[in-house]
Amino acid sequence: MGRAGRRGVAQLERRLPPPQAAAAHSQAQTHEHELLVSLSDFDTGKSKLRMDAFLAARLPAASRARLQASIKGGLVVVNGRPQPKASYGVRPGDVVACSVFPPPPLEAAPEALPLDIVYEDEHLMVINKAADMVMHPSPGHYSGTLVNALLHHCQLPAMQLRADSAAPLSLEGAAAAAAGGAGGRGADGSGSSNGGGGGSEGQVEQLEGSMLEAAGGPPPAAQHPAAAAAAAGGSSFSLDQDGQLSSTDLDDEDEEEGGGFTLVPSSGGSKGSDATIRPGIVHRLDKGTTGLLVVAKTDAAHLSLAQQFKDRTVSRTYVSIALGVPRPPEGRVATNVGRDLRDRKKMAAFAYASARGRTAASNYKLLEVLAGGGAALVQWRLETGRTHQIRVHAKHIGHPLFADDTYSSLAAVGSIVGAGKPPRSAAAQAAARALGRPALHAKTLGFVHPATGQRLQFDSVLPADFAAAAEALRGTPFVV
Repeated sequence: MGRAGRRGVAQLERRLPPPQAAAAHSQAQTHEHELLVSLSDFDTGKSKLRMDAFLAARLPAASRARLQASIKGGLVVVNGRPQPKASYGVRPGDVVACSVFPPPPLEAAPEALPLDIVYEDEHLMVINKAADMVMHPSPGHYSGTLVNALLHHCQLPAMQLRADSAAPLSLEGAAAAAAGGAGGRGADGSGSSNGGGGGSEGQVEQLEGSMLEAAGGPPPAAQHPAAAAAAAGGSSFSLDQDGQLSSTDLDDEDEEEGGGFTLVPSSGGSKGSDATIRPGIVHRLDKGTTGLLVVAKTDAAHLSLAQQFKDRTVSRTYVSIALGVPRPPEGRVATNVGRDLRDRKKMAAFAYASARGRTAASNYKLLEVLAGGGAALVQWRLETGRTHQIRVHAKHIGHPLFADDTYSSLAAVGSIVGAGKPPRSAAAQAAARALGRPALHAKTLGFVHPATGQRLQFDSVLPADFAAAAEALRGTPFVV
């Protein structure tokens, strides 16, 4: 324990009753880090400092996601008491004792998981994603992901990355990495995969990085072939809070569109940065969102599809169940969408073209009135693809998605869908519990085939749980 730490604990022990003082001393001795909060940790003019923001500033080697997971996992103690909330406001004089979860293992094993494959050739796959399937390995989701299923389907071995290697873009790149040996390097040791580069899409948390020019120029990783390939495709790059390179063109609606890469720093880069194994993933659907997505088998296909997402030439429509009935029945929602100021796990709508967030536009169309006017089936067509865009815009117009606990609540389902009538409220809440996820489905997907130039268009039926929720809202006690 350092001198400042011992002094902070001593000050704390004098302030606290004996049992709490003993706990603080014990926790400070057993945790990996012990930090004393001071006035210098606070931004000028701001009186509140979140726990996760404090730790991110003090422990720059760890990503914000890992720090938040560590807080939630009970590895952080403030003044001798466990503090599981990332939003907890620390104060000057607080002693924060903590440990940090290690980075996720840089590996993905093939797993025999069911896949609903709508289309497949040697260049790409179109998959109808089921609910509750996570796209790729991440903290808390080290198996059972789409990437694990893709590796098994394509008969690829387990992937492992070294700290100085770069994750492959495509399933072809994953095969080349396996052939080149552990660490994801190609046979020439360059780390590239078939000349297409070795990057993976940037994380959602990395979308708000500063431009390279503002950071004083690109890091050594920007010379990686993946960066050159992406630059040739017109992508721009930024540094995220962990020192990783990410594309400023990445955005997502419960998904993350292609066109950007996260490069694992070389041995001379910043330590502790997290890498992610996402071969083939061009865009993402959130865990609870079902529907169509495209997967790249080759690097050439990945770069082409990523460019199409960037150019907004990929056509997609979503279907949702909304609380209440939107008026007018058709409309356009235009706002900025950015990180919620009070909860970083959520996004929020801000004034269009303002300094906060990024511009976002969605078009909605009423398809069917449900629950006697308490709910509605709504179609969405995106002009942009920001994080949680549909969910945020639905809330913004006063009609959040059914069973979306992040942007609404079960109580709202009872009051809006149930119209305050006990039988209807109970039936609506039962339907929401049975669905157990936001009522959102990526129904159609259209793009130009990277190799043939043919325009492909796909449609999907509503999944059984979504259809059951809609049917419940059509029946008794909503219709007498």
